Amino acid sequence: MQPRVLIICERAAERDTIRVLVGTMGCQWVLASGIGEGLALAGRERTSAALLELPGTSSDAGTIDQGVRELLVRFPGRVIALTDESPTPMIGELLSRYSIPSVQRDRLAVDLWARLESMVYPQLGIRRITNVARLVLDTFLQPLTAGIRYLQPDTRQLVYEAPALTADIAFERFPHSNRTTLTGQIMRTHLPQIPLNGVPVVLKGPKGPLSLMITNEAGEFSFAFQNERSVSLEVEVSPNAWVLLMSPPLDWVGKAEDQRGDVRGATGISITKGGNLPKKNGR
Repeated sequence: MQPRVLIICERAAERDTIRVLVGTMGCQWVLASGIGEGLALAGRERTSAALLELPGTSSDAGTIDQGVRELLVRFPGRVIALTDESPTPMIGELLSRYSIPSVQRDRLAVDLWARLESMVYPQLGIRRITNVARLVLDTFLQPLTAGIRYLQPDTRQLVYEAPALTADIAFERFPHSNRTTLTGQIMRTHLPQIPLNGVPVVLKGPKGPLSLMITNEAGEFSFAFQNERSVSLEVEVSPNAWVLLMSPPLDWVGKAEDQRGDVRGATGISITKGGNLPKKNGR
């Protein structure tokens, strides 16, 4: 049976982001816009843990305190608070009084997995992978074929195929840097003119998840991350159906004179809907 997480959050856009993150962990979710609604849902749904957005300073402190205590009774040791980088004194005091673990809004993709893992089940890292995509082109090993767009120096392009998708992925590395830029486009295998837009893509390194992106209207996404020897991507092609893309070892830099150097990319890990990529032609 899949674990179920209660998500209590007033902001609809943020609820959707958390829902996607929780879904990538193999969990079901229940959505609520406030503590009262969340408590009512918890009474009807068997739930493993709760993620709570604490209201702002305009809310009544006594009401919030009572609601939090009721949640902690329902989910002892299984409540996570969603906070800003600098919580208000009222929220900070509440977190301290009840020893509630918290996750900052701008670090959801980095911290939420680890926080929830110990609360729902030990093997939470296992995803519902339904297919592993096949690597059909690696430009480090073979020349470009017709229809594949031109590559700049220090770029390695990979093309994957699975029954539900075709993925065109490019890793870019530059000298004197310790970061990698990954850009990609996902198309439907049987309807390549219709991109897979609005689907979550999870980037994982050897030690676990690194970031999450949502594909834009063209099925494109991008990541920037610290250098890893290899990474994998998990793409949700339909609810609870994930395709796994595994990279070959990413140590081609320095193995050829025209591919020397380390990696370069933008800073930070983010949760983004779409990506600011140059327009590409579908395969």
